Amino acid sequence: MKIAAFSVRQDEKQYFDTFANVYKVELQINRSGFTADDIESVKGCEAMSVCDGMCDLSAPVLEKLAAEGVKYIGFRTIGYNSVDLEAAKRLGIRVAHSGYSPYSVANYTVMLMLMCIRKALYVMMRSHTADYSLGPICGREMQNMTVGIIGTGRIGKAVIKNLSGFGCKIIAYDPYPAKDLENVEYVTLDELYAKSDIISLHTFLSDETYHMINKDSIAKMKDGVIVLNNARGGLIVEADLASALHSGKIYAAGLDVVSTEPIQSDSPLLAAPNCIITPHISWAPKESRQRLMDIAVDNLEAFL
Repeated sequence: MKIAAFSVRQDEKQYFDTFANVYKVELQINRSGFTADDIESVKGCEAMSVCDGMCDLSAPVLEKLAAEGVKYIGFRTIGYNSVDLEAAKRLGIRVAHSGYSPYSVANYTVMLMLMCIRKALYVMMRSHTADYSLGPICGREMQNMTVGIIGTGRIGKAVIKNLSGFGCKIIAYDPYPAKDLENVEYVTLDELYAKSDIISLHTFLSDETYHMINKDSIAKMKDGVIVLNNARGGLIVEADLASALHSGKIYAAGLDVVSTEPIQSDSPLLAAPNCIITPHISWAPKESRQRLMDIAVDNLEAFL
């Protein structure tokens, strides 16, 4: 069997090498992502390994892959928005995705919250110039705030558990409320917008959630709200968020995901005040990367 792997990082290569040796398969490693222009590179391959957001697996591309004999596509990511699942099912191509501990993202989320509350970006910039005056950078205290969590799946639950020690009030919105959560009150989405001092996104991206944070929903929020996104960039209309940061309607934003990654130089967020943007790394501690690869390899073994 021949397998093509795309967007392979150096720390992933050892897993693939071990897998190839154990199962005696031919492995084709590609550092770049997969697009329709790379069809020639999968000739003779029965399986592919890819990363969400770094591949084009739309229906027309899947048609070509099926014609080349591809029967399996495995994501080394928890997300799989890049693939047309209906087309894959119709063409008989199996699709799998991976996963990791929710605490990698949950811990990062709380870090971003604290950085936004205490204006850590400005503090660090001023300290580099030996400016130790207090000025307008003192921030607020978490226990006096209401935190709204949108999405209470595995990661949302872990964020709520992390926050329980801070003494803040926690409210949440999810169309399918969890039954095993403590220290949280479920409310409607509009109530969450109106009552929250901090809003943290932990929901999936779908037709219903796409661009859910926009000028209309922002208008329903408290003045001086903090918005965090560690889920999917497509949840936010970035121009509307930038405008609200400039006006002061939104006090701060902490974003580990943006709509186009890496972020483009013309993004309005780059010039927005008190906006912390990190390069989609909340998921990436050593333990999480190992778990992602372990599951990806298990999925390949199951396919074989």
